[in-house]
Amino acid sequence: MTNKAVCLQNASWISTGGACSTPMFRGSFDAFDVKQARLTIAGLGTYECYINGKRVGEDLFLPLSTDFNARPHMTYMGHPFLEEMGHRLYCPVYDVTSYLKEGKNAVCFLMGPGWYELNEWDCGYGRIKLAFMLTMTDSYGNISYAVSGPDMEWKESFVKEAFLTTGEKQDYRGYDDNWMILDENGEWADGMTETGSGKSTTVTDRFWKPVVTEPAPETCLYEQDCPADRIARYITPVLLSEKDGVRLYDLGEMITGYQIFYTKAEAGSEIKVRYGESLDENGRLDEEKIFNQHTDFITDGKERALHCHFTWLCFRYFEVTGDAQVGECAVIHSDIAVNSSFESSSPVLNWLRDAYIRTQLNNMHCGIPSDCPHIERRGYTGDGQLTCHTAMLQLDAQKFYKKWIYDIADCQDKKTGHVQYTAPFMPSGGGPGGWGCAIVVVPYMYYKHYGDTEILRELYPQMLFWFESLEAHSENELVTSDFPDAWCLGDWCALAMGFNVLKAMVLPEPLVNTYFYIKSMERVLEIGRILGIHENDELLKKRIARKNKALVEVYFDPETGNFANNEQGSNVFALDLGLGDARTLVNTVRFYEEFGQYDTGIFATDILTGYLFDNGRADLAIRLLTSEKEYTFYDRMKMGATTIPEYWTGHRSQCHPMFGAVCRCLFEYVLGIRQTPDSVRFEKVIIEPMCMEQVKRAKGHITTASGVISVEYDEEKICVHVPEGVKAVLKLDGEEIELNSVMHPAGAMHPAGAMEFFRKKV
Repeated sequence: MTNKAVCLQNASWISTGGACSTPMFRGSFDAFDVKQARLTIAGLGTYECYINGKRVGEDLFLPLSTDFNARPHMTYMGHPFLEEMGHRLYCPVYDVTSYLKEGKNAVCFLMGPGWYELNEWDCGYGRIKLAFMLTMTDSYGNISYAVSGPDMEWKESFVKEAFLTTGEKQDYRGYDDNWMILDENGEWADGMTETGSGKSTTVTDRFWKPVVTEPAPETCLYEQDCPADRIARYITPVLLSEKDGVRLYDLGEMITGYQIFYTKAEAGSEIKVRYGESLDENGRLDEEKIFNQHTDFITDGKERALHCHFTWLCFRYFEVTGDAQVGECAVIHSDIAVNSSFESSSPVLNWLRDAYIRTQLNNMHCGIPSDCPHIERRGYTGDGQLTCHTAMLQLDAQKFYKKWIYDIADCQDKKTGHVQYTAPFMPSGGGPGGWGCAIVVVPYMYYKHYGDTEILRELYPQMLFWFESLEAHSENELVTSDFPDAWCLGDWCALAMGFNVLKAMVLPEPLVNTYFYIKSMERVLEIGRILGIHENDELLKKRIARKNKALVEVYFDPETGNFANNEQGSNVFALDLGLGDARTLVNTVRFYEEFGQYDTGIFATDILTGYLFDNGRADLAIRLLTSEKEYTFYDRMKMGATTIPEYWTGHRSQCHPMFGAVCRCLFEYVLGIRQTPDSVRFEKVIIEPMCMEQVKRAKGHITTASGVISVEYDEEKICVHVPEGVKAVLKLDGEEIELNSVMHPAGAMHPAGAMEFFRKKV
């Protein structure tokens, strides 16, 4: 799992000295007889790189978001933040051989504040800076370098304001497109440099200024391996209306990215754009779903293509004021492929799968899985641990989650073992159990999918250290708040009776946080068996027993058989730990049969659904997933939504992946593709569709580390394909059929290489 360290030789870190957070940097270097050139960039602040006027690479919004370095004067909950964390910066390396020419070359950067010089929250890392190293090898094998240094210069760019979560303001007046090009004499084509020219020492905003060199940041530099953001596709917007000079457009789906505009309006013309998730009852942008997302452009009379450079936006609709032609919309997210498929006879399940994929991809930017791609954009450990298995099932996300695991490891306090609510850390709300358990859950799921024991061995001590933090914040064996008087969550976004979102959570926080502590200890016991480490087994087993006993003593009602009044899935947390009695399950099933929809928050929704499937009630699980009541997945589908909202009621963000964690059930139970408990990399699987009577037809596939596994069934037959070398058992109509080269008498080889079996008639 170890990343490759980066050395920048004699490169200097350059900046504007804090004078500008949206500068252009440039410098020149000589190149002769270059057979290979590799450019390594260390940027703190979002950047774009150009060599001889040509954009380097297709990556957007670099660098990847990490805990870059220690932040000065940061506070949390009104107090100084004193926890000590790890720091790193990922550096992309590009082959730029084709960019170079014989003689003098130009290397230029356009920079913005990004995650580093945050101007929305009081938790910035410092002022933007960068360093680079260009390694050139000639035909004789000799190596030379061009590096960032004090001979470079800077100037304010056409981007005047850049806000990570809301947008940009750009002003092209006075901007010269030739700023990054050298003429035939090796001089800058814009003619605006004064560095070393002997001209007047008075430098106006028209002219370039010498860079300021900075001390190297105290961080670890690694070569970037995680996929960066890229343009995935384009959408052509549809004009909905035009009134009073305002044009309203619809993309047909919620996306993350930026809209491209074309203009040659006269100098000084203003073009204003606002972006939103939905429309109000009058067919205009819903003001509550804009979240201040906007871009403002001031033209210079030249023909230009306009779009954001330092951030993405999350929207389906946008309105334009001003003289601009609306072009295509660039859909942008981490460069991650969807390597799965699902389709069934249930429109709701089909919608759920499509909406989850879109929501999850919309929330994969800069190497982190975020909660929402607009309001906060933070890598919440609660949301991330909840959805990581679902994402790994359906996306080619191995390198993405490898990077995020390091973020989680970095955000653990080196003094106490406390794991932050976000990785990389940003002051945020959460809970010690459901959020902190990411340090166990994500590496464990990574191992189950990809078979990487190194990652488990490396983080095993940090998992145990996190347990000590939970012990230190337990009262009467129940996990409580991380901080005195802090906002501490158990579950989140449940549906309260009366559907009052402001009074939604009644489920006791210690019940949920203690549940996740127990589940994490059980997983660490399993990890110990995998690694051959057993010295902590007895301690963990005793703690598990004590915590289970405390949950029963505090929350179990012996008169009813319920835990915490059987509200918002409280019973299922206990059932999943093996607690309660026969009435606990009966009461749980009876409630949801009568209620007919979820009342659960983000964690209990996933736990409840999986528990019902695993315990003989696939019919009820499907009923909850496809319920046609208000505040359900069906309700969102009926309203035309294309992503999953934060709340069942549709409040706040319309693009949160957390409730989509149940999408795993479409593959594990509807298609029935599951690993055996002792399997990794899907080397041993059970094929057992559990709801063939409720879902009459389904087909789909996943792409595992062992190959593609697919299932397709209807009311007459089932067709299964497993890769060579994978041990698979099909459970169908009361039989267990080994799927191997020796065909079962009831089976026949499908032309595509799959095995086909006919179902018994009922």
